[in-house]
Order: sequence, then structure tokens, then C-alpha cells
Amino acid sequence: MSFLKIKDPSKRDKLVAEFIQTKKKIQDDFRSERLGEQSLYKDFGKTLKPITEQKQKTSEENVSKLEAIPWGQPELEALPGADGLLPTDIGQIARKYLTD
Repeated sequence: MSFLKIKDPSKRDKLVAEFIQTKKKIQDDFRSERLGEQSLYKDFGKTLKPITEQKQKTSEENVSKLEAIPWGQPELEALPGADGLLPTDIGQIARKYLTD
């Protein structure tokens, strides 16, 4: 395409600007594809950082709560429905395999 054949300077300038913009977009798309869209992942990291930090904090709180629970045998036997650590509402086949 020859831009010199366009006689109207305003049309020519507009077409050249569109051409340059399209060329730049193609180059940027190619570059981002070649880089593996690393900048996109960085943006995701920034966007999701508050969520991941809250999840980590909640996980740590849950672990500390679980560590505070006494997990001894007498406590487990005292639970309602605990029959030697087997629930009472299971069938005979399940009870056979769970006791072996």
C-alpha cells in the first residue's frame, strides 16, 4: 500500500497513524506471546495478593486451633456415637473392612 498516492493530506495522515498503531499492536502482541505473557501473570499476582494472604492467615489460624484440641483416646471415646472409633450407623460389610 502506498501512502504517497493519497492526495488529501488529512486522509493520508489518518491512514498512516492507523497503520502505525496497527503495526505497534501486532508487535506488542507478538512480544507478549513470546514472553509467555509474564506481565499478565505479574498483574494476576498483584490482583490476587490480598486473597492469597488472607487464605494463608486463615490456614495458620485453623492449624493453631487444631493443635489446641486434645486428641487423646479418652476424648475420642467420649464423643457421641463413637463405638470404639467406629460410627454405629455403618453396615456390616463396612464394619468388617474397617475393623481389619
